[in-house]
Amino acid sequence: MMRLAAAALVAVLVAFPVAARPAAPITWLAVVALAVGGVGVSVLSVTLVTIGGALALITYALALVLAQPAIDLVAATVFGATLVLLLALVHFAAHVRGAILGRAVVAGQIRRWLAVVAAGVVTASGLTAGGALLGPVLGGATLPMVVVTAALGALLTAAGVIALTTREGPPSDS
Repeated sequence: MMRLAAAALVAVLVAFPVAARPAAPITWLAVVALAVGGVGVSVLSVTLVTIGGALALITYALALVLAQPAIDLVAATVFGATLVLLLALVHFAAHVRGAILGRAVVAGQIRRWLAVVAAGVVTASGLTAGGALLGPVLGGATLPMVVVTAALGALLTAAGVIALTTREGPPSDS
């Protein structure tokens, strides 16, 4: 059941870039993201699912650059929340592989995931408000500055995933 839910989340992630710009290069990258993410879901590999999610994110960014649509904060927030839930679900499923879980365990885990998603939505809203305030001031920012900022974000994401997947010992109660 968890694999089915994770596969649905991978499909949703891959649908975003194709919906934003249904062009051949976008579709090709989306198919690769779907394949890698699907294999990761089938073997419950957080690493492969992360690679698939990163490919979907890159594909979505490319689709947005090519299509140049109006800013859609809801779609961006849903994409990010879907990615976070996918990674959390696969991580959890890999840890409890084959175990029979009680309703209380599943309900508690869902509450934790929803709290993380809610924190992400609040953070995204705060960053959006900050960007709206700083936009006019930094209107002349150069592309290399934007690329360096994006690279730092990707580095922090990769560091978090590596820390999550290489942690030893039983999961904490918090």
